[in-house]
Amino acid sequence: MDKANKTADGDVLLTIRDLARYFILGKKRILKAVDGVDFSIRRGETLGIVGESGCGKSTLGRTVIGLYEPTRGSVEFDGISVHQRKSKSVAAVFSRRMQMIFQDPYTSLNPRMKVNDIIAEGIDNHHMAKNRRERNRMVAELLYSVGLDEDHAGRYPHEFSGGQRQRIGVARALSVNPDFIIADEPISALDVSIQAQVVNLLKSLQAKRHLTYMFIAHDLSMVRYISDRIGVMYLGGIVELADSEELFKTPLHPYSIALLSSIPIPDPKEENSRHRIELPGSVQSPINLGEGCRFCKRCPRATEICKHETPLLKEPIPGHFAACHNLDTIYTQG
Repeated sequence: MDKANKTADGDVLLTIRDLARYFILGKKRILKAVDGVDFSIRRGETLGIVGESGCGKSTLGRTVIGLYEPTRGSVEFDGISVHQRKSKSVAAVFSRRMQMIFQDPYTSLNPRMKVNDIIAEGIDNHHMAKNRRERNRMVAELLYSVGLDEDHAGRYPHEFSGGQRQRIGVARALSVNPDFIIADEPISALDVSIQAQVVNLLKSLQAKRHLTYMFIAHDLSMVRYISDRIGVMYLGGIVELADSEELFKTPLHPYSIALLSSIPIPDPKEENSRHRIELPGSVQSPINLGEGCRFCKRCPRATEICKHETPLLKEPIPGHFAACHNLDTIYTQG
């Protein structure tokens, strides 16, 4: 097992080994959306995945849950392969235990269906209600659990605000009593004033229902608030993985250091005096990536080896992993 899959304590619920998802775009054109990802998630924890748009976060989430077939590698959920063929009964249990909350609450809900039927779709598919009365009761309880009212069940999605629609999406994911939820940028399409409400709801539900989350986002402050550990992605790979507070206190990878330096600070004096790192150039295209470190062309600490060898995740601090050839320089000089 890869080092990044070690866990200090707690049961491992999800294990990812050397996961890759490529898209063939044409002759000799390969988009490596996810490339060689390794990590594990403990039961009951939240692993945050952060990175710029286009780094492969959503593709990673969709591959983990089985919406995409992997090009390489494996995903094991509670010891069972996600992508291996299963009997109908095992597949049904699997689909119930793993759910996803999608990014855009405006397109992820069927506009032709009433909220009652949207939420109850999983209940119906898994035959969880004995009759229509019990079905309606379950939907009402789910609506209440996400801060909505029983009367909302008879309405259509267009009658709700973005924040309310996302709550409906959360209720839909909860309807089958899952163990693990992938939240794919669940707050990025919402007003800033609503984002904290949705994240607080997710934290509350996690505590009450003993849920495990993989929380995908680009808002570092919000990821820090909800996550136990954070994985930083760049061009399809995990470049750093650590406990949330440890990552913010001691970032090791040059990309993480630059990313964290961009977070605004509420104190105007401190904000004006701080050093914000501006990386040269732009994110390289993930199509036909060459040899070496994927961050090499923008890295202020790049050396000759970075051009030719892809760095592996190392553990210079217990439980803190980073993929960089020059970690000794970063760790000693800051």
